Amino acid sequence: MGLAVLLVASLLITPVLGSTHQAGYQIKTSQKNLDTITVDFVDCTGAIPVKKEITLSKAEWDAITTELQTIATSGATMKETFTAQVAVLKQHHLVSEDVNANMLFNKFNERSHTEKMRLLQNRIHPAPLNNTLFSIVSAISFTLENGTTVVLGLNSFINYIGFDIVSFHKGYATGGIQANGMISKSVPPGTYIGFMFGFFGYWFGQKTSTAVYSSVTVSGLTFITLWIPL
Repeated sequence: MGLAVLLVASLLITPVLGSTHQAGYQIKTSQKNLDTITVDFVDCTGAIPVKKEITLSKAEWDAITTELQTIATSGATMKETFTAQVAVLKQHHLVSEDVNANMLFNKFNERSHTEKMRLLQNRIHPAPLNNTLFSIVSAISFTLENGTTVVLGLNSFINYIGFDIVSFHKGYATGGIQANGMISKSVPPGTYIGFMFGFFGYWFGQKTSTAVYSSVTVSGLTFITLWIPL
């Protein structure tokens, strides 16, 4: 499994070196004081990521992450999970009331060629390794702290698939990691390394340098994801 991750990473990093500027502005969080947090919230559901800066109270920030975690562990279907995630973001005015979760979900299915992926899924039988998560075409949710997340934008290679980012992660998953989709699985809180190939949804977190973050909260849909405990 470790060799497979290294091979995937080596294949992906080469075509992205010329386009890391896409993700360079994605996420920036700074804590002005103990009561408020200023966040660059990133919408990855369009042709290119769209950023907006907002200020939240610490209490509301905690409430958002808790509500998203509750949804992720509810055992709902992929569509139900994504719809509920969008509803939470609307409730806290992070996305517009005009956003239609059904339309976004259909758009994701078109990009991910869901029916073709179902055929692939029938041929995949991941090894039942303890606390290892592998999923394709799934709703995903997690919060990583005290780690490193690298988000890279891809050029023509990713556009062929229909997505525009790939991400590599290492950190402590405070509420575990949940994926609900063709292959559904969850893993408990702990320290993990992982990646997502193709993401459709919303990111917010703490930026440390260009395209690198120390903490992130991710809520949306992913094409392929793999997580291994450390």
